[in-house]
Amino acid sequence: MHVGARTREEATSKILSIAGTRAAGDGAFGVAGAASRSPAANGRYRPPRLIEALVPRPGVARRIAEAEGGVVLLAGPPGSGKTTLLAGHHAVLAEQGAPVHWLTLSIEDNDPALLARHLARAFAGDAPCTHDAGEGGDAPHAAAGITGFVDGLERISDPHAHALIERFLLAAPADSRFLVTGHRMRGTALHDGWLRGMVCVIGADRLKLTDDEAAALLGKGWTRWDAQRLNQIADGWAAGLRFFARMPDAARRLLHDSGEQAAIPAEMADYFDDVICAGMDAETLAALMDVSVLDRFTPEALAAMPDAPCPWSRIDAHIRDGLFIRYLDDGRSWAAFHPAFGRHLRQRLRRFDPARHEQLKRFAATWFEHNGFAAEAIRHAVTVADTAFAARIMENVGAILVDLRDGPDVGLGERVSASQAGELPLLFLGQLYFRIRSGRLVEARTALEDARAVTHDFTALRDGADRVAIQGFAQLLSMVLEASEDRPITEARIAGLEAALAAYIGTQPVLAGSVASLLTLVYLELSRYAEAATVCGIGLKALQEYSASKVAIFLRIHQGDVALARDTIDKAVLHIEDAQRLARIEGGGSSYEVLSTQVLRANLHYENNELDIALRMLEPALAQMHTINGWVRLYAAGFANAAAIAGIRQGLDAAEAQLRAGEALARERNLPRLLQFMAIARLRELTRAGEWRLAMEAMEAPPLADLLAAESLSPAILGVQVPALLEAARLMIELGRPHDAQVWLDRINKAFLDEADSRLRFTFRVMAMRAAHGLRRYNAAVEHMQAAVDLARHTGLVRRALNNRLHLIEMFDWSVRNGRHLPARIGAYVDDVLRRADGSESGAALQQASPRRGVEQLANNFTLSPRETEIIALVAEGYITKEIATRLGISEGTVKSHRKKIHEKLGVASRSQAIVRARDLLII
Repeated sequence: MHVGARTREEATSKILSIAGTRAAGDGAFGVAGAASRSPAANGRYRPPRLIEALVPRPGVARRIAEAEGGVVLLAGPPGSGKTTLLAGHHAVLAEQGAPVHWLTLSIEDNDPALLARHLARAFAGDAPCTHDAGEGGDAPHAAAGITGFVDGLERISDPHAHALIERFLLAAPADSRFLVTGHRMRGTALHDGWLRGMVCVIGADRLKLTDDEAAALLGKGWTRWDAQRLNQIADGWAAGLRFFARMPDAARRLLHDSGEQAAIPAEMADYFDDVICAGMDAETLAALMDVSVLDRFTPEALAAMPDAPCPWSRIDAHIRDGLFIRYLDDGRSWAAFHPAFGRHLRQRLRRFDPARHEQLKRFAATWFEHNGFAAEAIRHAVTVADTAFAARIMENVGAILVDLRDGPDVGLGERVSASQAGELPLLFLGQLYFRIRSGRLVEARTALEDARAVTHDFTALRDGADRVAIQGFAQLLSMVLEASEDRPITEARIAGLEAALAAYIGTQPVLAGSVASLLTLVYLELSRYAEAATVCGIGLKALQEYSASKVAIFLRIHQGDVALARDTIDKAVLHIEDAQRLARIEGGGSSYEVLSTQVLRANLHYENNELDIALRMLEPALAQMHTINGWVRLYAAGFANAAAIAGIRQGLDAAEAQLRAGEALARERNLPRLLQFMAIARLRELTRAGEWRLAMEAMEAPPLADLLAAESLSPAILGVQVPALLEAARLMIELGRPHDAQVWLDRINKAFLDEADSRLRFTFRVMAMRAAHGLRRYNAAVEHMQAAVDLARHTGLVRRALNNRLHLIEMFDWSVRNGRHLPARIGAYVDDVLRRADGSESGAALQQASPRRGVEQLANNFTLSPRETEIIALVAEGYITKEIATRLGISEGTVKSHRKKIHEKLGVASRSQAIVRARDLLII
């Protein structure tokens, strides 16, 4: 090589190396964070050095190893981990002693003669290339029996050079194999080879990181939810997740950003600017910045944009280059930006040309409204500066209806006052609902009363308004306020909800589902679990068209509550996981849905004795409880369980801190029942800590004294009194006063207890066992022990069983010593769970001892995408592949691909098994 040329090559390689490191290319910021994408000449023939530990990616690695064909192409955008995957596979084969050869391509290889020499040196030995490698010339020949690695095919833009490398790869000996990286598959020969089975393509979708891989790449300090949400924002892009790991503060701002105000990490922005945007001409970049405002778009949307900035052909060309824009459907009518790249372009436009950004946001809101995409119309409208324009858009699409379905909160900016409730009723009600969701109950109550006065109880409305829906939502929100303010449940309120549900079924699905959710909550407060389960089913059936909606989340939450109260923790987990899945679709790390499902999931971990996991979920959620609305049962269980874990781990002072936080919320919201629940939890913690005097003082002072003395048959009051009576009995037992304990237990309303939550029934059985044993009523004590063990065994109340393990074991052993015949299932649970636990109340030992799966171990793999859910539902209805394809407007091949993924996620091998499993998991 000429000295000048060599110097130029080395200089260029050095520049590309620096740019690649900064830009987070596949090697630099892939899964491993490796080295340069374009090394100096003496590094062309070996893989980049991996300078960080690899995140295992067994699924993709297996796919690479098992791929059929002589050429395997990893095709994806920069930073998707392609080079790292190849380097890892190279290392594995090298350790096995296999003949492996590597070539990193560079821009100089667009010279066919130079490319031919590099191919010959890398894969055919060091002999000089003497043949003609120009246009139409023969390519060098690869050696037999080797595995070759070619990194950076996207750098070859010259058609003659690209044709040369295509011929080289496809003419390789049958016993040789080549693994190649590029942004996409291009070239006639490669496509022809793919059709003939000679080329296998592992595309961008397969290169995306799973949620578990994303969590491993992000490192410690992130909750599972945070890792999943960041992986959604990064769309499985390895480099993006590396940026988040390096700049955690910026990543956290993104997690809690509902109005796209937070910027992406600075290093990620530099990457997009220096590597992606720098490769575009100014006109293309300006056009893409404009189009990014739409986020997803069609040719019709582009053609309608002001000044028509971008022809569809330009979008298509960019997609074919494999750079952060993709088609969303097989018909290629919809396209969308990568979430992070689209956000970056929009922020550039907002910074450089705010007037143009505002103009396009107005256009986007109008276009999506006119074309029937209500949720997207609102998402754009809420960011428009012109409040009158935004209000009109949100009212036209039915703000509160969209909010309760799949749309964003419409309270941002709160643009409508009570005086405008008659003109913009749906938007006013949507913003009123936002206030309620945010916990601003007094403000919401005042606004609702003012609006009732202005509109004459929502009868004086604009022409054309849907009066039935508007009046129905106004009534619903009034009842939501009553429930949120923890007002006494009256028969009139129940009758009103039941009548409303009957009226809206079949005509107002979202309203019907919303009423069903509220009625279910009322039934739960009254411990009427069978009716609660029935109404949940009615609500979900009404919402079949809107399965991924806020209302559906509430109903799944209530189903989980019912299952925990009357069925098993495992079944409750399925409902809460589905609620979490829907909450993740809604997005927003601090939303009501996310925080509520997080607290409920943590409570399940607590019941399963996974205390560390439970506390990691509870602490951040409870810290934000003052920013959302909720119900007393949710608050009470969350703060009480957090106090219990803190007491076990750190002692009484730590438990007190959690209880005081719960009391502060109760006073802020004026929730006397929450104060009562916190007093019960304090009595429990004082008893656990052996603070007998303080426990007696707490029991004899308000609010416990009044609660314990109350005479009422109201299920709502009994729901608080019974736990108080049980804790009073526990204290007496610990003080060695079983007779006094029995007095408290005898005061419990047995009719209520028979229908109560299984957790209360278990605690009653244990306290009754201990009191009876202390009073030498041994037959009764044995009966209560068996009932308690059966409850724990059936429901999965592991934490409660371990809290009382020594007493249960003692009673079991006494029974055996005294010749009592006990069912084998009782002995098996005592031996397999209670005896094998270490008594430390840590939960760690239980992970091996428990005969059931821990909540955390329950696979999330069954979570189906919206499209997969749609397809399995059609399969269950009896549709065949061709019919499904026609119905959904996609190809039969796409349907088959989705069905294969469904089988993999559900862990089944046949259509019938998939249907059964999907029904078991309540997916359909």
